[in-house]
Amino acid sequence: MSLRRWSLLVLILLLGALSRALHITSQGFWIDEGFSFFYAYSPDLLTALASDIHPPLYYAALRLWSELTGHSELALRWFSVLPSMCSLALIYQLAKEALRARSPQWLGEALPILAMLMLALADAESYLAQEARHYTWLTLFVLMSMLFLLRWLRRSRRADFCAWLLSSILVLHAHYMAAFALAAQGLYILFWARGAPRRQALAALVLSALALAPWMLAVGRLQVGNRNAYDVWANELSLELLHEIAVNYFSGQWALVIGLLALGCVALVYRRDASIALRFDRVTPLLLLWLTVPFSLTVLVNEFLPFLQPHRLIQWTPAIALLVACGLCNIRQPIRALLVAVLVVYGVTQVEFGRGQPDWRRIAHLTARYAVPGDLIVTDVASGDFALRYYLVREEAGVPALEAGIAYEALHYQRLFAAETYEAWLPQLLDAQETVWLMYWSSDRSAFNWLDELGFKQSANFVHRHDGGANGETLMHIYRYDRPPASAPAARFANGMILHSARFDLADLRLDTLWETTRPLQRDYVISAKLLGANGALVAQRDSGPQLNQRPTSGWRVGEFVFSPQEMIAQAPIEPGAYQIIVQVYTIEGAGFANVPTMKSLEYALIEEIQVGARH
Repeated sequence: MSLRRWSLLVLILLLGALSRALHITSQGFWIDEGFSFFYAYSPDLLTALASDIHPPLYYAALRLWSELTGHSELALRWFSVLPSMCSLALIYQLAKEALRARSPQWLGEALPILAMLMLALADAESYLAQEARHYTWLTLFVLMSMLFLLRWLRRSRRADFCAWLLSSILVLHAHYMAAFALAAQGLYILFWARGAPRRQALAALVLSALALAPWMLAVGRLQVGNRNAYDVWANELSLELLHEIAVNYFSGQWALVIGLLALGCVALVYRRDASIALRFDRVTPLLLLWLTVPFSLTVLVNEFLPFLQPHRLIQWTPAIALLVACGLCNIRQPIRALLVAVLVVYGVTQVEFGRGQPDWRRIAHLTARYAVPGDLIVTDVASGDFALRYYLVREEAGVPALEAGIAYEALHYQRLFAAETYEAWLPQLLDAQETVWLMYWSSDRSAFNWLDELGFKQSANFVHRHDGGANGETLMHIYRYDRPPASAPAARFANGMILHSARFDLADLRLDTLWETTRPLQRDYVISAKLLGANGALVAQRDSGPQLNQRPTSGWRVGEFVFSPQEMIAQAPIEPGAYQIIVQVYTIEGAGFANVPTMKSLEYALIEEIQVGARH
């Protein structure tokens, strides 16, 4: 192989690696990645996957991988990058099979390089390579199966047959939708194979399906029967969806790319007399079946079991890349070079594949930031519980996000895996708490009903806005509920504001306060939390409206609770010694401010005196 050819291959591999690794952890895990982490670490994989719609190979392999590499976002997602890079090498080999079937004298060695380049630029493959999911493994195993099938049909070697059979078994255990690619192979074999090879190939496909039978008997039948496991966000076929699929897989230049793909369905031979001859080969029909059969079967099955989403068509990406490369090779220079340049420039500057997803990392960290030991966090965000669990409680990873002493439960888990005990379990769980954080995005109201029944009062509602694209804006709520304190208030102010409790965290310089008012407040008051050192020297301070300026006092209702974390900003170093934490309430009037005294006619309320020791 020439140095120029090696250089091109290395550049394409670097391009593929960069597109798959760049910003790989810029977004947190989304719902399905939470599934991956949960299922991979379930003590009973069979029971866990019975509620899902996927076979076991990826989850078992992910668990082994993470035992070696750890459980960070980067480590878990890198397990998807590796097969995607391997697919670049495999499509090179598959393109060489197509090259043998076409006209090598005319194509030269351009086809394998262009096929590899088109797959490296594929946004769908690059995007899904950055998810801790099984889709790039599906692509890899389908590629392997197609490659070894063609090699076996051409060479009739036992090693190729065994490799084809093994890769077909693996792909079925990685994703059920791989059956659609094997169905395409079956049709190809029926039309293009003859005699003993046809019988052997069909027998191999049957054997691949039978290899999945033990799993299907154990768990698969439960998955098929569990209608709740199928995607509530599945799409119905429409013109809008077809356009989305076209942009996702053929880029914003979909008209050009589809045109090149159509041109690639034949081989053009340019004759000396300026005429053009069309040639057909034995590989192109398989590529066309690879495109049409999975799509057609997906649409058909979606009528009975809804699961159609654009990313689930990922297995046809190599066929698209190879046919587009064939189309480019049918075009003479210098037009071919110009088109390749256009595709490369567009591919590296535009990202056409993606989907909006709630920022579960931010949502989890917001709650973990304000929860303190003794609090309970419950999540009820449907499937989002799986992603939140990764960030909130990762005992298996050895890096729990929550501070020791903070309890966590996922209500969706309980309804899913312990439905028979859920109604009795939930009130017992809540009744043992004083403060409950409820992360909510669900249609089930049981948590709210029991919190009201048990006498809790809502004291906070942090809202995370998620742009769901065509589905509109979604509001993700993080509620805080408190029981009415049994102890006397920490302070009462002359305007009717009651400070029920205040908890100071020296490490974060934060004073968590819980308020109430005995009468309507006509003004918006400012809460000032201060840390004072020797002789009253100001060490840290935070002046703000209640609840991060989200709950102005003029909107408070009599009798409701308002939680307000006051995060102080240090004004001086905190040295060993005695300190006081105080709270003031005031309003801004003109150029000055009017202080609100306590009911004891004090300028401020003394919350706590603390002693800071020497640091070791």
